[in-house]
Formats: sequence, C-alpha cells, structure tokens
Amino acid sequence: MHPKAELIKERLKNNHFIEHIGLYAEEIEEGMCCLYVNVESHHQQHHGFLHGGVTATLCDVATGIAAYTVVPDDKNVVTADLNISYLHPSVAGKVKAVGTVVKSGKFLIYCDCKIYDLLPSGEEKLIGTGRSIMAAIDTPAK
Repeated sequence: MHPKAELIKERLKNNHFIEHIGLYAEEIEEGMCCLYVNVESHHQQHHGFLHGGVTATLCDVATGIAAYTVVPDDKNVVTADLNISYLHPSVAGKVKAVGTVVKSGKFLIYCDCKIYDLLPSGEEKLIGTGRSIMAAIDTPAK
C-alpha cells in the first residue's frame, strides 16, 4: 500500500461529490489506483445503463489519485485534460476503474484508465477506456 493511501481514502470520504456517488478505493500503489462503485438507480441513465458521467468521473478520479501518488508531498494534482471512450454500455451492479501513470514529468502527468463491469460470473468486461493529463500544482495553504 502506498504511504499516501490512508490520506487519499480519508480525502475521498470527506469529498461530498465522491461520497454522494459512492466511489471508493481498494488499491492504491505507486502510480496506480483501483476505484469501485456499486451501481444504483441514481447512477443510471434513462435506459438503465451506467450514466456516461459516472464512467468519466471514475476515470478522472482514478487517474487523479494515480497521479497524486507520484508527486511530492507539497503538491496536489488537477485535471488538465480528460478523454473517454465508451466501448460497451454498462449493465453490471458493480464497476471498477483502474488508473495508471504512463509518464510523470515535473508538471504534467500522463495517465491511462480502464473501466470494467464486474459481472456476477466474476468476469470483468471492459466498458470504457480513458486518458488524462494531470497537472501538478502547489497545495494551497489552509
């Protein structure tokens, strides 16, 4: 487990939006984050599929956390660019996103993400992919 893992999990609990949609982290390692959401009716669009905004949020947060694990302690990260490709509609009751750092520079961190339906059979079905560029910023004084 990454040294920042407990801090990250605490921040997720204290983020009203993340708490509202129910995202939670299971694995946080250097340059990697694995997030989950248990799909409920408020996560779905009008046909019953997972809303694309939830998929995009999973990618954004998973890659943001992955990027955060590689910056110095006095830095934070914000999203500079986010791209999502929707491959299949999500129909599972649980979804997983795995964000990874591809290249980390002093200011920009390039990340990839894969989003999966976790099917009742135990199988993982790839439903989306994403890429993000995170920017390292000075952590504001509180």
